[in-house]
Amino acid sequence: MIRFRNILAAVSAVLLLGLASSYMPIAAAGDLPTEKGCKKLKDADSVMKGWCAAITRRKGNCLSCHHAIVDNWPEALPPGGNIGPPFVTMGARFPNSEDLRAQIWDATAKNPNSSMPPFGKHKLISEKDIDNIVAWLSTL
Repeated sequence: MIRFRNILAAVSAVLLLGLASSYMPIAAAGDLPTEKGCKKLKDADSVMKGWCAAITRRKGNCLSCHHAIVDNWPEALPPGGNIGPPFVTMGARFPNSEDLRAQIWDATAKNPNSSMPPFGKHKLISEKDIDNIVAWLSTL
């Protein structure tokens, strides 16, 4: 009986730790629009335009490689990728927004082996979209 209780306690502890370590409060469903919702926006500020550029497949499509931790994640939007670093503490990582802009414009300038496309250098997205993405990322 004691052995059974010990095994049960060990299994319970492993399950509890496993569940606790996999919990990541990335977001509750909320206010941020999906790609379809972005098309309907009128008079959005640069931060919202940056969010829309980051999630839109024909623009930045940032979330295909990066994971963003935001409070109001749209229910219909799948979680971000894990190829690039997650979008967390962006202000601490890039205290100067020009450095963040340069990274988006051409990540290969700092790291020639970067798998991030040089969005500005190859004109994959507009300069305004890059500025808007920087505005959104600076809020994280």
